[in-house]
Amino acid sequence: MRYDKDSIKKRKKRMDNIKKILYIVLIILIYNLILVGISYISRQDFNGIFGYKAYNITTNSMEPNINQGDIIIIKKPKNEDKLKVGDVITFEKDGETITHRIVEITDKGKTKRYVTKGDNNNVPDLEKITFEQIEGVEVIRIPNLGRIISIMENQIILLIILLLILIFYLYRLDKKEKSELRREKRLNYEAHKNKH
Repeated sequence: MRYDKDSIKKRKKRMDNIKKILYIVLIILIYNLILVGISYISRQDFNGIFGYKAYNITTNSMEPNINQGDIIIIKKPKNEDKLKVGDVITFEKDGETITHRIVEITDKGKTKRYVTKGDNNNVPDLEKITFEQIEGVEVIRIPNLGRIISIMENQIILLIILLLILIFYLYRLDKKEKSELRREKRLNYEAHKNKH
C-alpha cells in the first residue's frame, strides 16, 4: 500500500463514496423494515407510511409471480383512473385481505367494478370489487421476507436494534479509518522530513 498524498487522497475518496452508498442502503433498509414491521404488526387503522403499506402473502394463489412468504409493498391509487387490467391489487373482502390481479374492469353506470383473479387460480373471483375495497396497488415485492417476519413477528424491535448496532459499527469504523489516515499522514510527513 502506497502512502504518498495522491494515493491517500484516492483511498479516502473511494472510502467516502463506499460509505455514502452504505449509508443510503442502510437508510432504505431501515425505512422498509420499519414500514413492514409497523404495517404487519398493527393492521387496524394503519394508513401506512407516506401512503405505503406492507402485506405478507400467506397463500399460493399468486404463484409463480408472488410466492407464499413474500412481502408486497402497496400504495393506494389516487383515483380509479390509475387502475388498469394487469395491476396486482390488495383489497378487503368479507373481513379478509386478498392480493390478486385485475383481469377485467366493468362500468355499470357511474361505478366501476373490478374482476380479480389469482395468477395460480383457474377461474376469476366470484365477486367483483369496488374502488373503496382496494387497499393499494403493488409497488414492490420482497421475496421471502414474510417468512422471516413470521418467525420473528414478536421480535421486530430486535431487528431495529440490530440495525442501530450496525449504524454504530459503521460510525466506529469511520472513526477508526480517520484515525489511521491521520497516523499515515504523520508517518508520511516524518519520513519526508527525515529525507531532507
